[in-house]
Amino acid sequence: MINIKRVADIYSKEFYAVDVLDGVSKIRSFLLETESGCCPVMDEGDLVGVITYKDLLRTHPNRIIADAMRGEPITVPAEMPLWQAEEIFKETGLDVVLVQDEGRLSGILSRNLLEIQLGSHIDLLTGLYKSDYIYYHGVRLLKNKQEISVIFFDIDNFGVIDKTYGHAVGDIILIEVSKLLRENIPSEAFLCRFGGDEFAVLLPAHLDEGAALAYRMADIIGRHSFVRGIEISVSAGAIGGRRHEERDDDPWNTMEQLINIASLRSTEAKKSNATLFMAEIQGANEIA
Repeated sequence: MINIKRVADIYSKEFYAVDVLDGVSKIRSFLLETESGCCPVMDEGDLVGVITYKDLLRTHPNRIIADAMRGEPITVPAEMPLWQAEEIFKETGLDVVLVQDEGRLSGILSRNLLEIQLGSHIDLLTGLYKSDYIYYHGVRLLKNKQEISVIFFDIDNFGVIDKTYGHAVGDIILIEVSKLLRENIPSEAFLCRFGGDEFAVLLPAHLDEGAALAYRMADIIGRHSFVRGIEISVSAGAIGGRRHEERDDDPWNTMEQLINIASLRSTEAKKSNATLFMAEIQGANEIA
């Protein structure tokens, strides 16, 4: 079961609404007293904006809240995945968005809080995102009916290397492999450390391109000079396909199946001493 964090898991449900005609000086003091960073702004019961302490500092204290507000308020549903909320913050440049649950204003999500939460989804050793990053973007691409390829890379004999040379050396190898992947995959691809010595790449392209990337990365890793002269190779598994029409199938389940198949193919490649095993989805609707 994929565990994707959503806005509902982190946003602040405690908030204070202010009136559009309130004075800037009054609300500035109010935010300091309540240790709040922002407030929704109401006008005769209607939500018309959001005001942050930063906005208030930019505005003369004798003005009213209407003068300090910037643009229309942005609201997001509580069930929105955190990765999608991050995209909204990047697109709008806002510091805060309002959260709605079942059509009602229910809280506030700040950029700082979101960034802190997303930081827990980064692998501390390699600096790569963890697996839910791949799942989210894969589902997004499937919903848009885009061609995708999932490539799994598994370091060969890593357990033996780790035991022979120690965990410190094993960690260095993981860091170097992650760096090689990050520097050599296409800019439109998504990369994560899936776990242990496994890495996953999501490519918005046909399986042929995914296979070419797998062979290229295997070659780059195989030719790289690793710590203590240890020879490193990887086995890869890849699967590709496309969502051609609307189905009742859950795209999250579909993405989970694709990841599982790619992982199994990398294991088969390793057992067969092969660089790559592939699985192509045949037929218009088999992927979803």
